[in-house]
Amino acid sequence: MNPVLFLIFTFLCSRGGLDFPLAAGISTIRPGEELKSGSFLESDGGNFTLGFFTIPETNYTYLGIWYTNDRRQVWVANPNTPLNNNVAAALTIDNTTGILKITSGGNIVLNISNQDAANPTARIEDSGNLVLRTEKQSIWQSFDNPTNTLLPGMKLGFNTATGQNWTLTSWISDNVPASGAFTLGWEPTQDSGQLVVYQRGERYSISGPLKDQAFEFMPRLNDLWTPYHCNFSVVSNDDEEYLTFSVINGRLWMWELTPMGKLRDGANSRQYGPDGFCYGYESVPPFCVTSELPRCRSSNDKFEEKSVNFLPTIAEYEENTSLSLSDCMERCWNNCNCVAFTVLNSNGTGCKTWTGKLEYYSTDDPNDSKIYVLVQGSSSKGLKFRKNVDMDSHCSGSFSSYAHCGHLLLSKNQKAKIRRRREEEANTVLKRVDDF
Repeated sequence: MNPVLFLIFTFLCSRGGLDFPLAAGISTIRPGEELKSGSFLESDGGNFTLGFFTIPETNYTYLGIWYTNDRRQVWVANPNTPLNNNVAAALTIDNTTGILKITSGGNIVLNISNQDAANPTARIEDSGNLVLRTEKQSIWQSFDNPTNTLLPGMKLGFNTATGQNWTLTSWISDNVPASGAFTLGWEPTQDSGQLVVYQRGERYSISGPLKDQAFEFMPRLNDLWTPYHCNFSVVSNDDEEYLTFSVINGRLWMWELTPMGKLRDGANSRQYGPDGFCYGYESVPPFCVTSELPRCRSSNDKFEEKSVNFLPTIAEYEENTSLSLSDCMERCWNNCNCVAFTVLNSNGTGCKTWTGKLEYYSTDDPNDSKIYVLVQGSSSKGLKFRKNVDMDSHCSGSFSSYAHCGHLLLSKNQKAKIRRRREEEANTVLKRVDDF
């Protein structure tokens, strides 16, 4: 190459004046360079990839980090600032301020870091940590700004000197990375500490104290008799209180706080936490924290997932996309007239609730959406049951009555089948009550 052209090429590259895509095998970007959609950074050992990804159910694009081999997402830079799929986006470091940012069409979408720095670089490490640093110090790192996932080497706790909190925040749903209803934190105790899940700031469930490398209520989270175990470390000093863990067998570990407030172990896909929802009355079995019940709810009242159609009743809709399934449950649980709920939108957001009489019939259509129906109980009498609704009498009368209820009528065979099923369910529960 002509020496003059070579010097010009080198100068333009150093100034970021050439627009070229960064590719797999490159782990670092520098001021003026851009990581665009379709290009990726890859950690030196190949464990992790940084790039833009799209969730089809939302039609949005996000910048994130994932395990290279199976694309399990472990961090999202812009969970609450998604990008439209048809908009060009890039990750870059500002030439002047050294701030790491996401841009689109030349406009700043999100400043990821917030501290000016002289000529920093951003590098994805083989631990899954994205680090912005100068020659002298680290300016910002993704490990200090977790989303819903804890990786080996990350902290869960707080630093009283700096005010730094290390907590996980759930997604709203499996398809929406925006901040959901649950957060996971570390609560120090006299001897060690425990994991605490909060729902919208209120204590929701606990793991029990950590002792001998296991949590009291989650012993299988670190089962020492299987390949799926790690080494917990608790740090407690004047400045910091936190839990961290390291991997013993080299597996690609991750803990994920699910949209339902459970802890999913990425090494074996087990989930730990309440079975369904927490209602406030559970002290045994573990996990759930007790709280004051609404005046209209009693011990052992709960919601069960069913495929049903409701008889004429009032359905209410909340299209707020920041509402998750657990938010819908809370709304229904605290509304004395509410008898059922589900999410409104196909991406798992928004709420639909039913108020009125608890009258419905079951359906066998696998395509019907699942609805969480109130099942009323008593701590001393067991579950209460409704008889099947008499569809013939409910829809008898004038022609207008038939027109109003016609879509609810079932064939005789269907009704007989439902009656048999209900009788079997009732007999099963009565047997359980007798056994008890």
